Amino acid sequence: MKKSALCGLLAAVSIGLWLPSCKNTGTAYDAGGTLEAVSVTVSAKGNGTILRLDVSQGDRVEKDSLLGYIDTTQLHLQKEILRLKLDDMRASAKRGAAVSDNQIRMQELQIEQVQVTIEESGIASPFSGTVTECYVQEGEQAYTGRPLFKVADLENMILKAYVDARQLSSLRMGQEVKVYAMKDGKTAEYAGTLVHIADQAEFTPKSLQTQNERANLVYAVKIRVQNDGYLKIGMYADVNF
Repeated sequence: MKKSALCGLLAAVSIGLWLPSCKNTGTAYDAGGTLEAVSVTVSAKGNGTILRLDVSQGDRVEKDSLLGYIDTTQLHLQKEILRLKLDDMRASAKRGAAVSDNQIRMQELQIEQVQVTIEESGIASPFSGTVTECYVQEGEQAYTGRPLFKVADLENMILKAYVDARQLSSLRMGQEVKVYAMKDGKTAEYAGTLVHIADQAEFTPKSLQTQNERANLVYAVKIRVQNDGYLKIGMYADVNF
């Protein structure tokens, strides 16, 4: 008898502990995924020593503002040599020497190309954003294509989620949706805008798979969310359409 009463008490306690948990996690969402940010890796467009680079991780940079430059001493010398040769070719042509207009034009094009390379020695970001990674420092050697730093737009985050064919039929570009993410330990609601809907299905990504979802076909969607400073790259968020 005592044993039966004890079992009943334990069962009641177990149910009592379980019910609040169900209540707290019972909110249903249409989809969920991770937050991303539009980013670009700024690379060197020329060769030489990095004489200046005024960026650090976390810095805010503006589009096309000069952030640094690569040494162009050799390029300026090369340009001057080409210019002197061009002057000599023009002078020779006036004296009746065998110098064609095509030769002169080719020399002019070489000078123009060197000038373009000099102008590209300046280091700038293609859009306004926040520096999230730095790969080099002042004094290091740069070469064409070498990554210098990464810039991301953290003011407008992108939630990448997946929906099934049933959900897809009710979605449209520009649709306003509600996004939910953790903020100060609580679930906060954000306004979102649907900016991308995949036109081809794919299998459920491994990071989101359960045993029963491996064969499911889903469609990727992207939702733009204005960041209030609490949203971070890689955070999980939910969405209701």
